[in-house]
Amino acid sequence: MMNIFKTNRTIVDWLAGRAAELYDVDVVPDVFEPESLDFGDWTTNLPFQLARVARKSPADIATEIVDAELPKNISSAEVAGAGYINFRISKDALARMVLSIISEPDRWGFSSPEKNVKIQVEFVSANPTGPMNIVSARAAAVGSTIANALRTAGYDVSTEFYLNDAGNQIRLLGESFLARIEQLRGKSAEIPEGGYFGEYLLDYAREYLSSGVSENPQEWILKKITSEQKSVLKKFNTEFDVWFSEREFRSSGKVEEVLSRLRDGEHTYIKDGAEWFAASKIADDVEDFVLVKSDGEWAYGLVDIAYHINKFEERGFDIVYTILGPDHHGHRARLETAMKALGHPDKLKVLILQQVNLIENGEKIKMSKRAGKIITMTELIDDVGVDAARYFFLARKMEAHLDFDLDLARKTSDENPVYYIQYAYARIRSIIEFAQNKGFDVDEIAQADLSLLQHPEEHFLIRKIYKYPYTIEKTARNLQPHIIPFYLYDLAKLFHDFYTKHRVVDENEKGLSMARLALIDAVAITIKNGLKICGISAPDKM
Repeated sequence: MMNIFKTNRTIVDWLAGRAAELYDVDVVPDVFEPESLDFGDWTTNLPFQLARVARKSPADIATEIVDAELPKNISSAEVAGAGYINFRISKDALARMVLSIISEPDRWGFSSPEKNVKIQVEFVSANPTGPMNIVSARAAAVGSTIANALRTAGYDVSTEFYLNDAGNQIRLLGESFLARIEQLRGKSAEIPEGGYFGEYLLDYAREYLSSGVSENPQEWILKKITSEQKSVLKKFNTEFDVWFSEREFRSSGKVEEVLSRLRDGEHTYIKDGAEWFAASKIADDVEDFVLVKSDGEWAYGLVDIAYHINKFEERGFDIVYTILGPDHHGHRARLETAMKALGHPDKLKVLILQQVNLIENGEKIKMSKRAGKIITMTELIDDVGVDAARYFFLARKMEAHLDFDLDLARKTSDENPVYYIQYAYARIRSIIEFAQNKGFDVDEIAQADLSLLQHPEEHFLIRKIYKYPYTIEKTARNLQPHIIPFYLYDLAKLFHDFYTKHRVVDENEKGLSMARLALIDAVAITIKNGLKICGISAPDKM
């Protein structure tokens, strides 16, 4: 199967060779996508980089560079503007790509597992203190898509949920649950300060009492909520390779070992009866923070540091991506500084996921988890469906606040972007079925003559398909899953534009019909594979 990255790499190597040959310069050229397919498939600003050394204008340098035999699979290199060079992939190479997609649909977009890098992606990791909220839903969509993109790009990836089944929040959950049980028994009981007032605990308390179980109520509620978290995540097309228990980790002795190492490295000091990490000695912009409280209890930061050391030293991950929710910017800096102090600089990247606002009838819905006034992940799925929810969570950069338009997500029309993409796929499947009913041997479209495709709309579609593997690689490299839904929407739009202008199945033009069937089949395969990475379905009929 034709590999887009090899083509891109070929251009980079060719440009580097031309720079060395013409100007005796060792340089790594930047080759990137142009703003529009009208400008070509790839472009470079290398002439601007060389202008000072060559003492010539970028336009003159560009003209000199392209005056040579072009690399394989490149049909043209054109000087544009003040000195850019735009490259176009040859039609023969693109035709071979389309036919190879049809021959190996499940492999399209995948890179060979040549990257000897072991990566962990930790995400969601919500406290098991109540139903999952919409920020957890966004984290599930983002984290699972990043992991899927990394796997598709050829990395060895493990996904993990850190189960916060110990600590103060779990204690408060247990006490709040006990209070609700006592209230149902007609006794006076107060929910503790900082506890959980949501009505959901009353529902759980009724279930606990009616079941007649003898299990400790605090253990029962923890297991109950954890089980429901796993269930809703699975429903949301998000599953984890590992569920890592904080409680078990705290009893393993590993936290004490890490604390001892920090002390031995003189990274701690005592102040006001507490033990602090001297982060400011390592990073000027990070404040010192408490590791052990004055009462001897471990602070959350210490346990999390030890947990991440476990990822690198006990389980051998080369890179760890940890996705945290809003208001964790300070913790990100502290955690990354601690990894540096313990000998693992640049191995951990903490990603911050921003808040979600639900918008209905043009107005923001107000919510409060502690007061129990929330729209849960389950309720959102029941309202708009898994596909729409995942798409809307993915279609904006994770570091940006998201206004989730419920009214738009509910629509089953072209206004809804995920419906628009899925409809393109379903329409293609319907066209191919129609062709088969008309006597076309659709099993033979991989042998179609694509030189018959001469219209601009056809060429734009082929060249957009060509960018799919690069889109996945870019998503994996930049950890920006919004890139995929944007790409799929653009591809669907190009298909819809093509279909409104051109007839695909024409019994009087069998050769052209077979070529167009091959083209749209490649579009459908690309859409399906891209949606799969996003955890979104591709229905054959809508």
